[in-house]
Amino acid sequence: MIIRNLANIITITRIIGTFFLIPLETLSDTFFIVYIICGVTDVLDGFVARKTHTVSRLGSKLDSFADLSFYSVMLYKIWHLLKELLPEYVMWMIRIVMALRVLTYIVNGFVRKEFSSRHTILNKITGLLVFLLPMMLKTPYLLYYSLLILLIAYISLFDEVRYIFSAKQAKTA
Repeated sequence: MIIRNLANIITITRIIGTFFLIPLETLSDTFFIVYIICGVTDVLDGFVARKTHTVSRLGSKLDSFADLSFYSVMLYKIWHLLKELLPEYVMWMIRIVMALRVLTYIVNGFVRKEFSSRHTILNKITGLLVFLLPMMLKTPYLLYYSLLILLIAYISLFDEVRYIFSAKQAKTA
């Protein structure tokens, strides 16, 4: 029974860890410990689900919810630092990609009747780069790193939109 639910338990651990991040001091040692545990569980849940042959729709939805929660809290925690350290045009690019990403979740909900995003290589790369963002805040490479994230995030987003509308076309044909 535990093995069958292990991947979902790992995902739920990430959700709980995410909410523990909220009261912690941003970029403190405790913040980074909980943050890294959340990141490890993000990688581990899918790996465990595939290895134990327990991949499920519920697991995919939980994973998408955990990802959305984690990255929302992470951005909430570091937003003020990003505003101090990045030019305004980059902040607008971040706002736009975030708004469009939320919109794809909503549209995907209407088109495919599920609240999730695809687990593509581009989405995984974007997620990894965004996960590493807090570690880059105190480096001189933050601007270039942020632009790299945005480039890949926009490409990933356009791929997601193409997929959603190709799925819609397939359903109406």
